[in-house]
Amino acid sequence: MIKKRTTGNFAPLTNIDTALYTAEYILSKALDIGENILKCGGEPHRIEDTIERICTAYGADHTDVFALPSLIIAGVRMSDGKTFSQVRRVYKTANNMYRLELMNDISRKICDGSLSLDNVDNEIRKAMDAKPFNRYLALLGGVLAAGGFAVFFGGTIKDALAAAIAGVVVSAFNMHKVKFGSQMFYTIAVSFIGALTGLALFKLGLGDNIDMIMIGTIMLVIPGLSFGNAVRDLLFGDTVSGIIQLVQAILVAVMVAFGFIGAIMVFGGVFK
Repeated sequence: MIKKRTTGNFAPLTNIDTALYTAEYILSKALDIGENILKCGGEPHRIEDTIERICTAYGADHTDVFALPSLIIAGVRMSDGKTFSQVRRVYKTANNMYRLELMNDISRKICDGSLSLDNVDNEIRKAMDAKPFNRYLALLGGVLAAGGFAVFFGGTIKDALAAAIAGVVVSAFNMHKVKFGSQMFYTIAVSFIGALTGLALFKLGLGDNIDMIMIGTIMLVIPGLSFGNAVRDLLFGDTVSGIIQLVQAILVAVMVAFGFIGAIMVFGGVFK
């Protein structure tokens, strides 16, 4: 069922002639924003709220929005009685908080009238092409995360160094986005490569505790953010969205386990 929200808390714009835009055009631009928020890893209730605020700002009397992790359904009724509905299917998403913040900023500018709908496409294009930092900082993040978690869970400096090298490999693998048949196979592959690197380094003498090295490496690929978003949606009452994201997070965790198990099997077991 489409989730219905009241629009009484949102005010329409008064500094522009909202009658210049049709219901189809307004909803289409609002869905462009919502779709890209979803692609950046935004939660469904954020998408629903954003689309409703934009439509209300441009004169909509009533807006219905229903968002899932791969689907957005929305309908709008204008003050003249004209209605329009649209469906967007999203096949691929990724967590990118920088681009998500840019998309949120675009939606705020639309709602306060500082950005017209005619310029939305150009702003979306710039936001989706934006990069907060270069690839070397991304590699450094992998080093610090993997090495830091290895030490946090009780590893030695040698364990942290081995985990950090494995973290570089995983981060580089993620940056190049090698194409696989599905996201699940990709998750298995990147987990396998990361675990294989950690095991190889340990066998070469770099590291004291293989379990600490593996823990540091696995922290780069576990779906912690997805699991947290699923729990939050469930607590907010978005049951369908929460369950879907929870199942996705569990499946990703299982694929990560398969990748690590495969690497362990290649080396004939975990070393003591």
